[in-house]
This record gives sequence, structure tokens and C-alpha cells, in this order.
Amino acid sequence: MNASKVKLLRRYVEVSREAEGLIGERAWVLLSSYGKLMDGADAGLYVSGIALDSQLELVRLLAQGETVHVHLMHRHKSGNYEASSLRWSQGELVMVFRDREVKA
Repeated sequence: MNASKVKLLRRYVEVSREAEGLIGERAWVLLSSYGKLMDGADAGLYVSGIALDSQLELVRLLAQGETVHVHLMHRHKSGNYEASSLRWSQGELVMVFRDREVKA
């Protein structure tokens, strides 16, 4: 493995550790595996497909109580175009829809 790949792998481990420390392992796995950005320059991309520093920024915003425009695709059904945002509340990720909130 070349030096740049080793550096990237180390950064990935650092980001994952910090993210898990802020929002826990389950929430980090949901966000990083199933989170799809719904607006901004990276709209349409999954969280895992954006820069590591951007991934960490999303986690930090959640941990600070901000709502982020990320839809979790883990329960998505084909043909359903309803989207949600995410926020961190009482130690859990909450999907925020227009008319309701659902624990992730």
C-alpha cells in the first residue's frame, strides 16, 4: 500500500473514532452508510462519498443540535419520494419529515 493510501486510511480511522465519540457507533454507521445529502454542492451523494472532513463536519453539526439535510435511505421504499432531514436528539438520530419525526 502506498503512502497516500495509508494516510487516507489513518484519516478515515480518526474521523470514525471522533464521529463515534460524538454520536455513537450506531448513529455513525447509519449516517455514513445510508445518509444521502439532499442539498448543497454534494446533493445526491451519499455521506460515504464525500470528503472525510465534510463527513466529520456533518457529525459535528448534529452533535451541536443542528438539523442537517441528509435523508437516511435505510428504510427507503422504491417510488417513495418523501425526504427527511436529520437531527440528533436525546442520544438518537431523528428523521425530520414535514409532518412528523421518526427515530432512525
